Parts: sequence; structure tokens; C-alpha cells
Amino acid sequence: MMGDAPQLRGLRGHAYAARSSYRQPARLLTREGGEDLWVDIQNDERAVLASAYLSDLRVDPPLGTAPRKVTFPDGAVFETTDHDAIEALTGKTRGSLLHHYENFNARLFGVVAVCLAAAWVMWRYGLDIMASVAIAFTPPAVIEQIDVGTLQTIDFAMAEPSRLTDAQKADVNKVYRRLVQSLPQDVQDEHSFELLFRDMPGMGPNAFALPGGTMVMTDAFVNDFPDANVMAGVLGHEIGHVVEQHGLKRIYRSLSMYILIAFLAGDVGPILEDVVLEGNVLLSLSFSRAQETSADEFGLSLSDASGFDPAGLKLFFEKLDEEYGDQEPPQWQSTHPSSAERVKAIDAYIDRL
Repeated sequence: MMGDAPQLRGLRGHAYAARSSYRQPARLLTREGGEDLWVDIQNDERAVLASAYLSDLRVDPPLGTAPRKVTFPDGAVFETTDHDAIEALTGKTRGSLLHHYENFNARLFGVVAVCLAAAWVMWRYGLDIMASVAIAFTPPAVIEQIDVGTLQTIDFAMAEPSRLTDAQKADVNKVYRRLVQSLPQDVQDEHSFELLFRDMPGMGPNAFALPGGTMVMTDAFVNDFPDANVMAGVLGHEIGHVVEQHGLKRIYRSLSMYILIAFLAGDVGPILEDVVLEGNVLLSLSFSRAQETSADEFGLSLSDASGFDPAGLKLFFEKLDEEYGDQEPPQWQSTHPSSAERVKAIDAYIDRL
């Protein structure tokens, strides 16, 4: 009961009189007022700046080491850093328990350790689970919009219309159709598997897949690697990324990380809108080494099943190794296994085939 609260014999702090911005030293005092306590603010000259019953006061919840504010009905404010005295006067208030755990003491190290351990477990195991669940509930229209938004960003920022001849495009499309037709029918129905061509001088010979099945091949690749077996190996690799949903997994894993960071540190911005409408987040993602290895094996198997020589993928990476050697790899290859490592892995996989 408020009437049972102890009387204060001069709680030191500062005060603002009603309708005044002048901050002055003051004391908060209490005295009996019947069933309730009567509370006064006095300045150093013992002038009473404000008075009211304790039950009529508004006391702000505690926040770290910030001063507690006591607001009187007429607008006068008293503030003090003596949290214990305010709590003794008012009893437990909203936020008192949280403020208790915010205080710096040995227990805080344990709380921080538990939080870090929980964050690590979430990062190590929970993000992949969250990504898998998100993929299962993602409508096809959203995935299609991711492809559209990403392609628009690519065309705006780094790509030019293809300069390949119709005959060159037809040759690549013939290889691509054979690969797609070797996939199970349900997989074919699930994705668009559209092949597009772009002139991207800064990227060199390359091909990449977007989550919905849109495939982009650079002019440099078609010009440098006209061999159908090489095309089949690289396109099969990219089809593997689509079928095994590597792009979506990377997007949702990244989004899950943002959610985890937001949970720990606050809002991080309209990430989902950025992904769906602009595709910028997708462009910033790279496949992991494990995903690259898995896509290599998928491409080798698909090439073999489609009647192509799976060693074509090996020829592609041997050429890359000759061209780049020990130099810094291009940005798109930054998290990929080295070409030499992939050639060895491809040889071992072909032996198993």
C-alpha cells in the first residue's frame, strides 16, 4: 500500500517548476497526508515548488543509470539518480525487474555468455531450419519476382544487350534444352528454366542461375567455350543450383541472419523489400563451397545422363586455372573452391560415374 511507504527526509536531485525550463537543485520530501503520503519538492531556499499526493504522481520506469523522473499533476518535474530511494517510496514499478538485471555485476557475464551461446546455436543450426521452412512456404510468384527484380538490377548496373548471333544462341539453347529435358518432369514443371544472354565485359566467361530458374550466360562464355560438352557441364552446374534451391537458401539464410541481428540489436531496415523488388541482396550473396561442390556433381551427372561428356566441366576449370593461376580470383569466384581443387574433385567423381 502507498500509505505504508517510508517517508523521505530530503531525497536530493533536481527539479523543474511547472511551466519552467529552469533546472535547479531540489529535494523531495514526504509527510503524512491521511491515508496517502503528501509529497513536496523544495529548492535550496526551502521554497515549495510543487506538492501532491503520492498516488497522483507519475513515476517513469527505470532505465539504466538515467535519472528517474517524478512528474506532478501541475507539470512540475523532480529527477534523481537515487533509484533505490524512488523504489522504496513507490514499491516495485513497471521495468523494475529488468532494471535489476541491467545492473552491472558478476551475473551479467553469465547472462551475456548465455545470449552469445544461444546466438551461436541459432546461427549454426537454426538459420538453415528457418531457411528451409521459409522456402516451403514461399509462393512461386514471389520467387518469380525475385528473378525479375534481380535481372532488372543486373541490366541496369552491369549488363548490355547480347551481341551473339542467332546461330550462336541456338547452339547453346539446344544444349540447354537437352539438359532440362533430362530432368524429372516434376522438376521441369517447378521452375521456368529460361536461358538468357547478356554482354557483361567485367565478368568474363560466366553463367549464373537465379532462384526461379532464370539462367544468364555471358557472350564471353559462348565465344571462349563453343564446345557443347563444356557448355553442358557449366549449364548443368547452374541447373543444379536451381534444383537444389541454393539461391533461395542463401537468400533466406541471409534474411534469417538479419532477423537474428535485429532481435539482438534492433531494426536493420526493409530487407525483404530490397530482395523482392530490387534483388540487391541476392547480388551480394555467394554460394558456399559445399553448394558449389554439390552443383558440380549435379552438373556432371546431368551432363552424363543427357549424352554429353562430363569431362567438359573439367576443361572449363582447367582453362580458368591456366588463365588465373595464383592470381586473385574474380569477385564471382571469391567463395568458390579453387579451379585446381575442382578439377581433382571432378576427376574423382567421373571415375565413380
